[in-house]
Amino acid sequence: MVKYISKHKYFFIAAILVLTAVFSASRFDRSPNVLPNQDVPKPYVQIDGIKIPVEIATSTTAIRKGLSGRVSLDADRGMIFVFSKPDKYRFWMPDMHFPIDIIWTNNGKIVGITENASNEFNPANPIFYTPQKPAQYVLEVNAGFAEKNNINIGDKIILNNIE
Repeated sequence: MVKYISKHKYFFIAAILVLTAVFSASRFDRSPNVLPNQDVPKPYVQIDGIKIPVEIATSTTAIRKGLSGRVSLDADRGMIFVFSKPDKYRFWMPDMHFPIDIIWTNNGKIVGITENASNEFNPANPIFYTPQKPAQYVLEVNAGFAEKNNINIGDKIILNNIE
């Protein structure tokens, strides 16, 4: 027996270490109150007390895709497009399945609102939506959202957890 143990002692030591690690790790995985990413703040936009949870589009690919291809957008949610500097960015509606309101913002204020931008798209003659003034952030929400919530040009907008 002693000869067998000394011959395979490294195997036994490794097995004991692995079992100890597995047992120790499994004890910490049993906590039902710990959720992954619970401390990550959720991004949202606030306009006159209205809190709008948003998805953020910052990359060229995400900005080009936007809400295209989606069947719908939750009534209280939006998508915010973040640009490096203010400009009169052009938006269009290929592969959109629902109309939207486009809220153009700069320096913490709404500088333009395009209400009920149609989801009908003609590739031979596309419609482009642009703001009257340069905007650095563009918020897309369901059509009718701006009117329903009495959102107007000049309203203060606060971006929370948006980079």
